[in-house]
Amino acid sequence: MHRVLIVEDTPADVRQSSAVVKKLGAQDVIALNNIAAAILFLQDVLEGTKPAPDLILLDLSFPRESGFEVLRYWKSNAKLHQIHVVVWTVMGDTEKKLCQFFGVEHVIPKWAGPKELEAALKTFVQDSDTAQT
Repeated sequence: MHRVLIVEDTPADVRQSSAVVKKLGAQDVIALNNIAAAILFLQDVLEGTKPAPDLILLDLSFPRESGFEVLRYWKSNAKLHQIHVVVWTVMGDTEKKLCQFFGVEHVIPKWAGPKELEAALKTFVQDSDTAQT
C-alpha cells in the first residue's frame, strides 16, 4: 500500500486516517473532500494521467453527495478493480449490505477508532508487500 486515496469531508478524520496509512507505510496520500473530485481523480487514473492508488479509503456520508457514487464508478470500470476499497463511515445494516454488493473488502464503522482502522488496513500492507516480491 504505497499510494492511498482518502475520500473524506471531515478534516479530523482526514488527519486521523492519513496518520494511520502513513504509519503503515503509505508514501503518497491523496485526500479529496468531495465525491465529484474523487470521480474525476479516478477518470484521470483510467486515462493514464494519474497513477492508480493501491487503496481507496472511502466515507459514505457527505452533505448533498453519497460515497456510493464512487463505488458505482469503481464497480462499473473493470480497470479500477485492482484498487482495494475500504469503507470507513457511520452506517447502518442497509449501507453495509450495499457495500458488500459493490464488492467492498472491508467496512469499518467510524466509531471503531484508529486502532481498528489500522488493524483492518494491515491486510493491504501485507498484500502490497507480497505483490512487490
